[in-house]
Amino acid sequence: MEINLFNLFSENPALVVFVAIGLGFLVGRINIKGFELGSTSGVLLVGLVFGHFGFSSEPIIGTVGFVLFIYSVGLQAGPRFFNVMLEDGRRYVALSMTVAIVGFAAAGGLAVLFGLDNGFAAGVLAGALTSTPTLVGAQNALDAGIAVIEPGLSEAVLHQHITAGYAITYIFGTVGLILIVKFVPSLVGIDLAEASRRYAMEKGFSDGERTVVRGLPMVRGYEVVEGGIGGRTRREIESELPDIDIAVVRLLRDGEALELDLDDEVMVGDRIAILAPPDLHTEIKKTPGLRSGVLDADLLDSYITTSEIVVTTQYAVGRSLRDLRIVERFGCFVTRIVRSQIDLPVAKETTLMKADVLTVAGDAQAIESLAEHIGSIEKDIKETDLATFALGIALGLVIGLVSVRIGNISVGIGSAGGLLLAGVIFGYLRSSNPTFGRVPPAARYIIMELGLMLFMVNVGINAGAGVVEVLLAHGPTLILCGVIVLLLPVALGYAFGVFVLRLNPALLLGSLTGAMTSTPALSALQHAAKSSTPALGYAGTYAISNVLLTLAGTAIMLF
Repeated sequence: MEINLFNLFSENPALVVFVAIGLGFLVGRINIKGFELGSTSGVLLVGLVFGHFGFSSEPIIGTVGFVLFIYSVGLQAGPRFFNVMLEDGRRYVALSMTVAIVGFAAAGGLAVLFGLDNGFAAGVLAGALTSTPTLVGAQNALDAGIAVIEPGLSEAVLHQHITAGYAITYIFGTVGLILIVKFVPSLVGIDLAEASRRYAMEKGFSDGERTVVRGLPMVRGYEVVEGGIGGRTRREIESELPDIDIAVVRLLRDGEALELDLDDEVMVGDRIAILAPPDLHTEIKKTPGLRSGVLDADLLDSYITTSEIVVTTQYAVGRSLRDLRIVERFGCFVTRIVRSQIDLPVAKETTLMKADVLTVAGDAQAIESLAEHIGSIEKDIKETDLATFALGIALGLVIGLVSVRIGNISVGIGSAGGLLLAGVIFGYLRSSNPTFGRVPPAARYIIMELGLMLFMVNVGINAGAGVVEVLLAHGPTLILCGVIVLLLPVALGYAFGVFVLRLNPALLLGSLTGAMTSTPALSALQHAAKSSTPALGYAGTYAISNVLLTLAGTAIMLF
């Protein structure tokens, strides 16, 4: 049997879409001297190739992808959006707004200077700032009919210009920002490693990249003997042992299990169970007055497990791990902290924010007790509340239809703005009430990723027919504009952060990578700083920047 691949793809748009997505992911993973295009660029590139050869896609595929992606962006930003707006995060809001406004002004100004239309301006803004939400917002402004289309142009041509501007500047934006954070600090005399250590010392963090604690804590039995800790309280014992991240979780006295509060004394002859990471037990064995190797079923009857807890309660939000005394009060260990999909330092002075995800190890009952105080156990949320999810999207689409008439002009936020707003609201309500609108992180990730890929491949296929001609005609100009739109927000944002916000250099550069939503640049920055400190800044600006840059993409199409 003979299969004509060209006819097969021509007659099956759905096949084209998913083959392009699969190939795009493979292309995005190609590593050239440590640099990867990434899935977004890979799928767009393959989509452009398919479109160049005349294959097509169903418009509804891109629409569904756009809706899922933008609403999920809002859901992800929602838990932290209002906290960032109202609390100490005002500095991060100011920095995010600086980057967005400077980038917007630069792209618009260069478009006027070089005679480029708003489609090119939007594409350059999205690509140079490595912001896919900006691209989505610009494309939606066209689809929604709110974009300004100059005489002699058409909606299809502007779609091509947006895509071409994005494609040619995205790679430079990604590589350029990585090079900036890696090499510019040393050129201007900034020691990133020293800046990170200084910030860590000021905040009481441990030095280095301790974002994931090594080794699952284990329970070991010890007997209290003469010449050591007998007569001391649990608080005194835990403070004198090799690390504060240990806990006396059980005590047997004359064969009877007793509750041991922090101020209760341990007596000679007692048997105690200590929960600690494996390497610390080696040090604990050297403690005078403790005999190791005690095997007692009643003493060691603990089921040590790990769970992910989502921070939602006012009791925990805004407090540090030291203030919460998780080890001392609950006998549990925080082994990982994730905020906005970025690992933060597992340090006593790390302050928790709403929607942070803590990976916690300890006794199963102790973890449940901890979860009651700080949030909810993620494993208990397995199903997505599709009813609330769908109604939230519907509400966002309705909000996007609302417009206010000013003279002869109707002004509205469009579908992108409406979906973002609905997502932020529902995400915030979800963080305040864990039983509302359940969307587990894994489900949200796959919905957002699939939505983005459907949107990107549709953009690439539809724009592919004329994108080569556009690039040949305007490529050098777009590259120059991309360089300027990348450098201006970074330079002015850095100056603003140093002289106005007074941010630590490592924290500031991390904030700038978050303001430009560039995870690859954050990874390079942390490697250069030999510290996870920059991730704190990234998490501070990332959520707000996703929202601002989406709106910037829509706004630039209105001029």
